[in-house]
Amino acid sequence: MTSAFLLTLPLTADGQQALVDLAGNGSVLLQSPSGEIVFSLNADMPLVPASLLKIPLAQAALTALGSDYRFETHFYQNARGDLLVRGLGDPFLVSEEIALIAKRLSQQGLQRIRRLVVDDSAFESELDLPLEAGADDPYAARNSALAVNFNTVNLAWNTEQQVISAEPQTPLTEVARSLGRSLAPGQPQRLNLGSNPELGLAQVQQLFAHFLTDAGISVTDERFYREPLTDDWQLVYRHLNSRALRDILVGMLRYSNNFIANQLFLTLGAQASGYPATTENSKEALQARLADLYGPDFGDNPDLLLMTEGSGLGRHQRTTASGFMRVLEQFLPYVALLPVTGRALRKSGTLTGVYNYAGYLNSADGLYPFVILTNQPENERDALLNELERLLPTHGSVP
Repeated sequence: MTSAFLLTLPLTADGQQALVDLAGNGSVLLQSPSGEIVFSLNADMPLVPASLLKIPLAQAALTALGSDYRFETHFYQNARGDLLVRGLGDPFLVSEEIALIAKRLSQQGLQRIRRLVVDDSAFESELDLPLEAGADDPYAARNSALAVNFNTVNLAWNTEQQVISAEPQTPLTEVARSLGRSLAPGQPQRLNLGSNPELGLAQVQQLFAHFLTDAGISVTDERFYREPLTDDWQLVYRHLNSRALRDILVGMLRYSNNFIANQLFLTLGAQASGYPATTENSKEALQARLADLYGPDFGDNPDLLLMTEGSGLGRHQRTTASGFMRVLEQFLPYVALLPVTGRALRKSGTLTGVYNYAGYLNSADGLYPFVILTNQPENERDALLNELERLLPTHGSVP
């Protein structure tokens, strides 16, 4: 049933009709800083949220892990002079971080490695997470306990049409070259490393071998070795990522990075139930956290919020404008994490036929939380947001 009503601000009949027409069979909800409803349309209709789910995920991660939480990667040696890299889900294990790790291992006195071994066993091997099958886009990267550069490679071509790395901080590995050989020369592009876990792990091994060698640590056997941690190994270094969780969340929300989102989702499961993290224990941990944050009816109630992973790619997930407004009410202390566009601090949610916004409109008397959910062929969310902005007093300063 369609309902639209006004409590605090003047809304002309034309303005109301414009919102109704633009929303189609979607929903819109705008609330004042004091909690009064300014405009409501189909506020209790369950719709696909897409990447709006990264907002409650961010709050779940912050409250479970803490804003200063830092992801770890562990390094082990055995009696034969091998080095094992054990991933624990760090979503920001990028080239610059690997160079720092190599430098610190060298400073600890490491000079020679026989075999360089990679271990991704901290996450279950068959993750039940939504991916775009066959897509090579970076947003479709496979999650893993051990992955570098978001499980992607960034390729470009020189003037001789030879493939090169598009990042000065990242060398061109054999994995990257092999992907480049399958592409026609063109514009720089970032590709994910596909559904084969060994391809991503080979990229890990090759990048680490490069940076260790650069740091003066020789690697005798550069063949690919993948083994789980056993009692034969002794911990020699625990690396804490340079970025705190709060900084990682800013990037996740700004770029809507699905890989980061589900690394966080799986980390919630590991924190609650131990390693290896599984999609099932991660769902349980997330739903328990949502219930703690937003009320006992949250977590698995499709009439408010059905959320079973972190990225929002799963089309079975649902929320309502009224349910998501409760999320925004609790997220207010973390509003500075959201990207700023004009008067709005907002997150988008986009899939084919799904065009959503949620966040806060900045005004002289405070922040107005809003939700726009449209699951329709036409993308009208910017026009809807413009209509909502017309309802506000003169804007103030963005926090």
